[in-house]
Amino acid sequence: MWYRWLRATAVLCGTVLVHELAHAAAAWRAGGRVREIAVGFGPRLLARRVHETTFSVRPLLVGGFAAIDVEELPPERRVPVLLAGPLANLLLGLWLLPRGAALRTATLSAGRAGAPSSSVQISGVVGAMVMLLRAAHPLALRHLAAQINLSVGLANLLPLLPLDGGHLALAKMEAKGVPAAGRNFYRHASALVFFWLLLQVLAGDLRRLRPLAR
Repeated sequence: MWYRWLRATAVLCGTVLVHELAHAAAAWRAGGRVREIAVGFGPRLLARRVHETTFSVRPLLVGGFAAIDVEELPPERRVPVLLAGPLANLLLGLWLLPRGAALRTATLSAGRAGAPSSSVQISGVVGAMVMLLRAAHPLALRHLAAQINLSVGLANLLPLLPLDGGHLALAKMEAKGVPAAGRNFYRHASALVFFWLLLQVLAGDLRRLRPLAR
């Protein structure tokens, strides 16, 4: 069982790392400063500083972040930095998708995973971990990894803060001269919608776990 946990964690952490490294590479190319690239949340367990960037691993392996001073860049140079992460996950997901496989499951999360299905399902990290732990065949694991990366890429393009799509919307608003008051309203409103959606996804994951606990 420990091997399945290790394998599932590697898939989730790899997805996060690809996303954040793509952001960082685009930021360096645009002349931005990357203060930290982290896998996980919480206090640092491991950290190594390379030039001006700290690479760290944290205990809660449910995501990650790249601490980029993106607001220092002009709006037009922010756009490729913000798009880099989602596009990297989408490309990796398409590459991992087994040849001839049809992705029939519509997903929305920071990591949806499941077998191909004709139904629309919304799942989060908990659901992704459960499905990864259940995957016995390497081909099934590859298909799940593809779905997770496609989900992360698509979800991060939603125009909600703190997702990349929300920051993209702010960059476009700033470029078009939208007043600061309008941008601040958007920040608060989109963040509220995001956290409401996050709670719905978590509740759905818990409902799916209930039969497994019996």
